[in-house]
Amino acid sequence: MRCIAEWKSISSIKRNLTLSSRFRSVEFKIKFALTCFVLAFITLVVLLTTAWGWSMLATVTSVFLLSYPLCWLAWRTWQFWSSSIMRLTTYTQSLAMGESGVSLAQRGKSTLLDDLSDEITQLYQQSTVNSGANASLTMLFGQLFEDLPIAVVIFEQDYTLSYANRAAYDIAEISLLQGMSAKALGFVEQNKQLNHSALASNWRCQSSLINFQQQPIHLFTAIDIASELKQSEQAVQKNLVRVLSHELRNTLTPMSSMAETLLSMQTLDTVQTRKVLERVKTRSSGLLNFVERFAEVAKIPEPNKERFELPALVEQTKVLLTEKDSLTFTGQHICYADSQLMAQVLMNLVKNAVESKDTQGVVIKVNYYQQDNQQYLSVIDNGTGFSNIDNAITPLFTTKANGAGIGLAFVETVLNKHGGVVRLSNVADSDVKVGNQDNAGIGAKVELIWPLQS
Repeated sequence: MRCIAEWKSISSIKRNLTLSSRFRSVEFKIKFALTCFVLAFITLVVLLTTAWGWSMLATVTSVFLLSYPLCWLAWRTWQFWSSSIMRLTTYTQSLAMGESGVSLAQRGKSTLLDDLSDEITQLYQQSTVNSGANASLTMLFGQLFEDLPIAVVIFEQDYTLSYANRAAYDIAEISLLQGMSAKALGFVEQNKQLNHSALASNWRCQSSLINFQQQPIHLFTAIDIASELKQSEQAVQKNLVRVLSHELRNTLTPMSSMAETLLSMQTLDTVQTRKVLERVKTRSSGLLNFVERFAEVAKIPEPNKERFELPALVEQTKVLLTEKDSLTFTGQHICYADSQLMAQVLMNLVKNAVESKDTQGVVIKVNYYQQDNQQYLSVIDNGTGFSNIDNAITPLFTTKANGAGIGLAFVETVLNKHGGVVRLSNVADSDVKVGNQDNAGIGAKVELIWPLQS
């Protein structure tokens, strides 16, 4: 019984919903209005004939004679309205299905419906022109980008996917479906640049907003650099092994030679043995210090970027100068980077500049400026310059007697974490002066470039 009651309740609810939907429909309202009009007119006739004292037969005859034309008039009114709407509906559906040869017949009966028909026709023609332009644009993109080895994805102004070439569809990490939004496909816009989390590593991505045939589009390209990164990594490893082997050989070879000398002696001289052990200790301490400094490069934290006064950091580096040395700063004062890491960078660069001249004082110029959303920091000295500029940044490579080859490698690592680069060059004598006279020597220039916002 409970199930039957619930079923009746559900049926009643469905029936009420159906009735309410019918009551809300425009068609029902028109039918109801026409019916009420006919009934009201017939009721008025009955009341008038009764008031005039007509007989029942005369009243019924009058109602019968008047009801037929009234019902016919109501039916014609309903047919005119419904048939016009049905013709418009059929016409719109035909246009939506791509039938361009259809047209509305029996025009002129209603100005409003004719105007509505004209508006529908104009919208269809406009959409046809736009779709034709989009089709030709997609065909042109296919001819330009389809066979390129790099992935090309094109979004419309509203970030709807318009085109993707074969290389883009071959990327297993992302899925592309034409007509979907960039956000739904996993793309994220940051600083007017499109990025995809799946392409963060091993891919070089770039996007730009361009006007193509007076249509703004977003062009996104992705290049697979996994093989390039692997080759670069292998080259770095080979170079690192080569330099590390050289450094270890220079340290361990004398130690091995001194040990063999001691072992070849019939009797060990205490003084000679002590000297050998002291040299071994000195060599081993230097090697341990070298390893510790090299490990510091791998422990560099991620930069905590902030705005700070750069001249204050430059002033701190003056503790490395001697009385003969001089350091000047020019340019803008506010810098955007990790202040602690940048302080260590400046310490390394100033230390290298001071060590580049032994007999005379060194002149160091530090300049900083911002241009085109980039930051430029240069340190120039009048020392001997770079004797081997190609290997100057290579970790463990050094031309100094007591150097470890870590300074510039540390600088490059910090700049890489800031999204920047390091440029090295030798400068002419006229670039750095002491007073009003040029100094002998070539001089070195280290230029740091990194984005103002990243």
